[in-house]
Amino acid sequence: MLFARSIITISCIVLSVVNAAPIISSPSSPSSSSKSYISEAGFLLTESLSEYYENIVDQVMLDVSEDVLTYLPQSISHGNVEARHLAQKSMNRNLNFMRASLLASVNPLVSTDIPQIEGLNTVQQIDNTQERTNQDEIEANLLVSIMTLNKKISHQLGLIVNAEQSSSILMRQATTQIIKQVDIEKPTVVTVEWKLRQPFQINVIRQEEEQQQQQDVTSESEWLYEQLSSVEINLLNEFNDRAQEAVQLVMESLALDI
Repeated sequence: MLFARSIITISCIVLSVVNAAPIISSPSSPSSSSKSYISEAGFLLTESLSEYYENIVDQVMLDVSEDVLTYLPQSISHGNVEARHLAQKSMNRNLNFMRASLLASVNPLVSTDIPQIEGLNTVQQIDNTQERTNQDEIEANLLVSIMTLNKKISHQLGLIVNAEQSSSILMRQATTQIIKQVDIEKPTVVTVEWKLRQPFQINVIRQEEEQQQQQDVTSESEWLYEQLSSVEINLLNEFNDRAQEAVQLVMESLALDI
């Protein structure tokens, strides 16, 4: 729920700012025409880069989710096939929610970050009626700006993932499903133990089981933390590896590649 609330809040703030912006309608005014162009350029830039980042985020999260579900520690289910299936189902549901949360966050983050990067502001003011600088120079400046944006976006998405807290929550929810499954099977076992042993010894067994489960959850949470921590790193690496692709996308979106 924290992920959803954060995203809804961010989206509402961005929409409120956009909707509150005054509309200047003076077609005859040169400055008005310039502002209108910049606004259109900013929109095109935000939309094209948002879609670009969303595709990368989607793929990175799918890869991380696949690794988590495939290599989910065997200790989480103690050999119980049904319990492991339930844990994977719970983990998959939460990871899908996390992926959706990140995707929903991309556009608001991009629209907020672009105005803070000088190079991306400057490129919006270049149009066909103005004298352009050398295209190679434009691309070089754009590359620097894109690398800056990559770092900001990946870090902000990493904060949304919140690996430390999320790993603990997701693993506990997954193990809750296992505990429920074990509890279903427990009555028969407990009855047999009660006939063979003293009640005090039964309590000791249960206490040891609970302590073992707590130790397993801690260990498994640490493992999941490492997996989720890799999201920010993987995103930044992927963003930077494809930075030149983003530069060309900006050039095409603003018709600067002519």
